[in-house]
Amino acid sequence: MWYPYQHSFLVISKKFIGRLVCFCLFVLKVSRLKSAKVNIQLIVFNLGDEEYGANINQVREIIRTGNITPIPDSPDFIKGVSNVRGEIPVIIDLKERFFLPVKKDGGNKHIVMTERDKSVFGLLVDEVTEVLRIPQTDIKPAPEIVTRIDREYVNGVITLENRLIILLDLHKVLSPEELARLTEFYQRDRWAQKSEKTKAKHVEVSPEAAETEQKVQEPQLV
Repeated sequence: MWYPYQHSFLVISKKFIGRLVCFCLFVLKVSRLKSAKVNIQLIVFNLGDEEYGANINQVREIIRTGNITPIPDSPDFIKGVSNVRGEIPVIIDLKERFFLPVKKDGGNKHIVMTERDKSVFGLLVDEVTEVLRIPQTDIKPAPEIVTRIDREYVNGVITLENRLIILLDLHKVLSPEELARLTEFYQRDRWAQKSEKTKAKHVEVSPEAAETEQKVQEPQLV
């Protein structure tokens, strides 16, 4: 048996479902528009012949390269410390940090100042070229082979016409665990080099070689 209230219930249900679907589509459209409008700012800098970027939220300031005081027995990628308006940041050469080719003349024009766990660091780069504002959707996943830097430190890549900008995560680059691991690696390498030099100094000379050397050194009487 069909009751009038059943018909009313079906009509109300259809209207509710229709409005719910419309509302969900509206929310999805708005979220897509918001994500498309989200822009981020990057600083772009050169390391050798490659362009890199970093989120401006991870950068405190950019300064010119000044006086750097070396730290004895520190890894090669730690160039020393510098006095920046009363603060003493540790200066790290990003090219040596990532085992990239380093020019003899250095060529480092700028230092990118950043913070990690309340510690201040200065990252030596060849040159900061621009501040770039792009939609977040322009950042694409990094391909398998795009740079000599480990993908662990790469947040993605950006393509602009004929340019390829590799986006670095400075927080991962400066994580305490990573810096400790690199320091240990460099210390082992330096210890191995010293051991090789010590062994070379203590190489025994054969009697024949010693006699030849003595004859060469003795003055000849005429």
